[in-house]
Amino acid sequence: MDIKEIITIIVAIVVGILAFFAGVQYRKSVAEQKLGYAEEEAKKIMSDALKSADTKKKEVVIEAKDEIHRMRKEAENEIKERRFEVQRQERRIQQKEETLDRKVEQLEQKDETINKKTKEVDVRLQEAEEFKKRQFEMLERISGFSVEQAKEHLLTNLENELVYEKSVKIKEYEQQLKE
Repeated sequence: MDIKEIITIIVAIVVGILAFFAGVQYRKSVAEQKLGYAEEEAKKIMSDALKSADTKKKEVVIEAKDEIHRMRKEAENEIKERRFEVQRQERRIQQKEETLDRKVEQLEQKDETINKKTKEVDVRLQEAEEFKKRQFEMLERISGFSVEQAKEHLLTNLENELVYEKSVKIKEYEQQLKE
């Protein structure tokens, strides 16, 4: 082998090594370029995702605020309606209490009136009893009979009167029958 061939082989080896390193370098730069592009793309995707998430977050917050506002309005309306209902019931109860108070007052007045009339009746009844007692005493004095004797005398008179009236009635019926 000759020097030319050795130099050619060495040059070929050096060129091969240089080509290998150039290829590695080229692949490395292409890979770095692709990696840089991928990193940029990833950053862009992340940025878009963050923007989208931020937008979604804002939308959700706005929707939540709207929902809270709507629920607050509904709650306020419901509270207002309940207050109105409670006030209406309080008025009804107050009216019923006033009506009951008037009725109790009327009943107390009637009770008082009845008590007064009862006392008056009791007094008059006592007066009537005393008058009756005095009348019986006077009758006993005038007639000379005791109460028992007077009753017996009255019963005997009544009995005699009834017998007389019966006989009159019987005669009338006999007369009618004869006719």
